[in-house]
Amino acid sequence: MIALGIDGGGTSTKVCLAIPDRKVVILEFSIPCGINLTSTPSDIQLEILNKIRDEINRRTSGLEFFDSVIISISGGGSSSRRLNFKNLVSTVFRAGKIIVLSDIEVLKEIVLKGRTGILVICGTGSIAISHTGKRVGGWGHLFGDEASAFSISLEIFRRFFEYIDGVEEYDEIFDVLLNFYKVTSVFDLTTIQLESDFKRKIASFTEHAPLTPLVRKIIDEQLTKLTQKISYLASTENVSDIYYFGGTFKNEYFTQVFCKKLHRFNLHYSDIKPHVELALDAPHFLEASKNNT
Repeated sequence: MIALGIDGGGTSTKVCLAIPDRKVVILEFSIPCGINLTSTPSDIQLEILNKIRDEINRRTSGLEFFDSVIISISGGGSSSRRLNFKNLVSTVFRAGKIIVLSDIEVLKEIVLKGRTGILVICGTGSIAISHTGKRVGGWGHLFGDEASAFSISLEIFRRFFEYIDGVEEYDEIFDVLLNFYKVTSVFDLTTIQLESDFKRKIASFTEHAPLTPLVRKIIDEQLTKLTQKISYLASTENVSDIYYFGGTFKNEYFTQVFCKKLHRFNLHYSDIKPHVELALDAPHFLEASKNNT
């Protein structure tokens, strides 16, 4: 059995090809473009899928058929969006079975593993979800996602433009921002919001932002709001264990503040690879899919 696992995040898409019966990973790679079903246009989705297929063909000397393709995708909370994406996937990959799942539900299953607790995800977006499925946050880049890479970068953008307008003090992060995007004009910076992959481009800055006084302040502000929501969820679900996962936690200061604000809970960091889990545990996801139909 050859299984393909794909984890479509906000800023990158990670891929794993494996033989589940033998627990053998054939290959892993990443495409530096994300897929979010709420913000990535279908033509870009198709382009990324084609890149994945072509890279697999190149590395395997032309492998064209997969017993299963299991995909965890951002913005996959809607069944209609998942179905539309599944139809798109079927035009690119020849497979015995294609399953498209919400990234949140997949992570909840493979991180919590049936345990009582709350999973907090801070990557391009952010959300907290309990073992029962009750959630806080995760309302998307327009309506929430505080303490996510996108939200932190967006706030830096906003403070920069407020500085230009004379209502914010100077911080050296503003020079870093201009250099990162290789622009000299303030107006050139605003054109990012017109690009089809604006969410990825904006979110990508957070990883490279030095911890200036303003950046620390923004992280503190956003984590205050997010951890208040997590505490509320924990009280309603009566849980004491919190598991946290996502690229934003690679920032040491971010993690320190997060843990300090939630110090009264039992905190557990998870560094699992969803794309690998999807491929290696494909039989489980296939069986679960049968039970849900």
